[in-house]
Amino acid sequence: MTDGGGDLLRKALTKAIDELDGSARLIVVEVAADGMTTFTLHRDDAGTPRGHHGPVTPWNIAGEQEWEGTADDASGKEAIVRASGIRSHASVILICSFPDGLQASRAMEWLREARPDAPHFTKAHVPVPALLREILADEPLKRSYDLVVLKRDAVSGRLELATQPLFAIGARRGQPVRVRVRCEPGDDRGTAFAVASWQNIQPSLLSVQSAVLSPGRHEFWATLERPGVVRFSGLPALVPDDRRWEDLVASVPATLDPQIGPAHLICAVEVSGSSDLVDERLRRVRQVVTTCAGALPDRLHVSLLAYGTHGFGRGEREEPVEVRVWHVSPKTALDSLSGLELRGARPEGYPYAVQIEDALHEVHGRLGAGTGDRVVLLTVGGRPPHPPRAEARILPCPHRHDWEDLLHRLRRRADLTLGAICDEPEERATPVWRTLGEGARAHLEVVDIRRLCSDLGLVASAAQRIPFPLYDP
Repeated sequence: MTDGGGDLLRKALTKAIDELDGSARLIVVEVAADGMTTFTLHRDDAGTPRGHHGPVTPWNIAGEQEWEGTADDASGKEAIVRASGIRSHASVILICSFPDGLQASRAMEWLREARPDAPHFTKAHVPVPALLREILADEPLKRSYDLVVLKRDAVSGRLELATQPLFAIGARRGQPVRVRVRCEPGDDRGTAFAVASWQNIQPSLLSVQSAVLSPGRHEFWATLERPGVVRFSGLPALVPDDRRWEDLVASVPATLDPQIGPAHLICAVEVSGSSDLVDERLRRVRQVVTTCAGALPDRLHVSLLAYGTHGFGRGEREEPVEVRVWHVSPKTALDSLSGLELRGARPEGYPYAVQIEDALHEVHGRLGAGTGDRVVLLTVGGRPPHPPRAEARILPCPHRHDWEDLLHRLRRRADLTLGAICDEPEERATPVWRTLGEGARAHLEVVDIRRLCSDLGLVASAAQRIPFPLYDP
């Protein structure tokens, strides 16, 4: 059959590949100028069409001298037919891409005699490998493709393997779909994005790639590149994951710990003193906010207050407590913290006390009624607050704010926890710092940030490792 435009050949190949099922194979033989090439196609366990081809069989296969293509060359005929692999139960399509060649024409005749049932096509210079690749890539899906996820049972809390639909039967390459999942901390390899194909109730694993993602919700695109290949965009760089599937599944914990939060973290930091000391305080605040934001994605709000010293000297200008941000996202709070870092330390000022009582007044006034969020007040500094009245050693607060009364009112809130990072170690800290940090406290120079956040109830004591994304309706 001569196919001048190539349409008949494409249709025949497309139909034959479409009909492949189970263990069936399709053999495509190209007879060309330099020899013969056999392409073998089948479907893998995931229903994806796969193909491979052997080396070109040269025309001198029957002997050391190049075969001349004579009609009575029985040994040449046998060698050609045997090398083609068409003596099998597989479907066969024969293609001659060099009809002007004597050897190619004779070989085509012999192959047709050996498989008279095989469709045959003559198309000069047809690029058979490229044509097959294009047909395989253009084939609509025979099975649906899903993303492997975990679902948490609402009653028992148990985690179960499930799937989230990506591409339905009939989807073609280039088709994108938007995906939303929630991720918890994974192991060193990160979160595994596994794609499975389905036939009836039986899944087949298609691919597994991993990426290290921050905890929280993630939205990205999945695009069908071709049958068997799904590309994810909008995620950090994905790498092939060679872990055994059984090991991945076995690493799924039985249950998912209840979520912590939502929470409101209020950081009040002393910004008077030496530059090195203030820089270290601000660095600790940044570490706390970053750690808690990772553990409480979309469930954390942050407030940031900067306090210093009262101005008691003649002509000394007092800077009030600065509420940098209130109840904002961690990112906004960290941006504001960067502004404090760039501005640097305030002067040392009055050496014996700082505006902690004014900061407590601001916090108490702004908190108001409970919102349902847990509140953590973290004070970072070294000097104690001013008393409301004159004492032998420390001057009183100019505004007469009573830190003990304010702290008592705050401590009466069932939703509030107090924490502190003090310049001095435990044995040298003043008693007020033990009260400010009654929920959890640490020494500025040696802070175990994760433990501090855990003691404050802002991160889990032992982070679970969740290997797959979680379904996020």
